[in-house]
Amino acid sequence: MEFSIKNEFLELCILSHGAEKKSLISNEGINYLRDKDEFWNRRAPLLFPIVGKLRDLKTFINNKEYHMNQHGFLRDQEFELYEKKDNEITLVNKYNEDTLKMFPFEYKVYVTYTLKGKSLDTCVKVVNEDWQVIPFNYGGHPGFRCPLYAGECFEDYSVKFEKTENFDAPLVVLENGTLDFDNTVPYRNIDEIKLDYKYFETDAIVIPSVKSKSVKLVNKEGKGIKFDFKDFPSLAIWTKPNAPFVCLEPWIGYADKYNSNYQFIEKDNIIFLNPGEEFSATYSITILD
Repeated sequence: MEFSIKNEFLELCILSHGAEKKSLISNEGINYLRDKDEFWNRRAPLLFPIVGKLRDLKTFINNKEYHMNQHGFLRDQEFELYEKKDNEITLVNKYNEDTLKMFPFEYKVYVTYTLKGKSLDTCVKVVNEDWQVIPFNYGGHPGFRCPLYAGECFEDYSVKFEKTENFDAPLVVLENGTLDFDNTVPYRNIDEIKLDYKYFETDAIVIPSVKSKSVKLVNKEGKGIKFDFKDFPSLAIWTKPNAPFVCLEPWIGYADKYNSNYQFIEKDNIIFLNPGEEFSATYSITILD
């Protein structure tokens, strides 16, 4: 099922499958979100209860072994409509027999999309409906068309950081998608990354601890988007060679380290949510035209 909301500047289409954003179209007719293609079969999945891959796709929770695919299962769950207004919509998903086989906790997730002028807020709220503490990671994975306009190329765009960044990006172990923090790529005193497919030959640029709380994805004229992610400590930038898109991924947590001990609660940046409590995180997309 599909839903849509709009205001005077933007129209957003959302799928009930995964509560995934399908399109974000300006009143000039430009869709800022990517379309599915041969490079990737998703547009903007929500990552829960893990980000990235588990080592060998397995983990131990309360001394019992569980298996989960990359980025968790929420992106493939069916959501129901909870509330809808002209410029805002909330969808909800609740634990079920299938999710309990992968993640033994009773949760409820609300996803709220709100249009404010030329901005779109994506807010995810996790509610603990269990008797025990729920540990989890959470992240976003929106993909943006790049280039946006005819006559442009991928290399005409840059990711510009709010603050000067210094970080060591762990290498992605291509055989299993884990992260190698013993082998890193240094980025020093940078305030922008001029896009080039060479950066993504070994998967994503992962920034484990990012100082900036916003970045811009813009062309030479400064057109594109501003991306705000104040609730997230990590950021990844990803595409595939020759693909016409780039993903800006705000994360709380990331893939297992290559030498992980498989213990779920020892993953980095785990959120521990007490019974009856709520957790929420928001990222925002603002059109720069």
